Amino acid sequence: MSAGTLITLLSNSQLVEASVSVQPIERIYKLILPKSVAGSVIEHIRREYPIEACGALFGYVTGGLCSITKTVPLRNILASSTSFWFDVREWMQVIIDAGKAGMEYIGLYHSHARDEPLPSLSDRHRMMECPGECWLIVAYKPGYPTKFAAYRVDDYGSSITSIPIVSDF
Repeated sequence: MSAGTLITLLSNSQLVEASVSVQPIERIYKLILPKSVAGSVIEHIRREYPIEACGALFGYVTGGLCSITKTVPLRNILASSTSFWFDVREWMQVIIDAGKAGMEYIGLYHSHARDEPLPSLSDRHRMMECPGECWLIVAYKPGYPTKFAAYRVDDYGSSITSIPIVSDF
């Protein structure tokens, strides 16, 4: 789906049409992740562990600098400790609701129950489906340091690019 695509969803027995972007308008070169936002992501991951937790990222992008201001948890419909995906209707509804509130969709976050926040092969394939999105991966394993990393794929011919994270945590 590309930026500005018109979608129709059936929401609570009502037909909802909205023009939404499923990728940030500007390319992201640096991610600002406030301690409060990182904390809400970690809380969600702890609740779901060992299942991979996932959710949507919202904020704004100015001059390649992305500030994450809100996250919205999504249900991992695979209920797996090694992979994740979500209900696409739930995901689109979250994006529509955030857009109505004036927030820009930035991308996704999810957890890995291992030492390093590196994209799996499945992650890499999924990232290709929505070029430009930021993927925040969190390595969480009780007794080990929690680590964050962010990535993006710019288009179908691009490799994965690591995005530096600036945070106060």
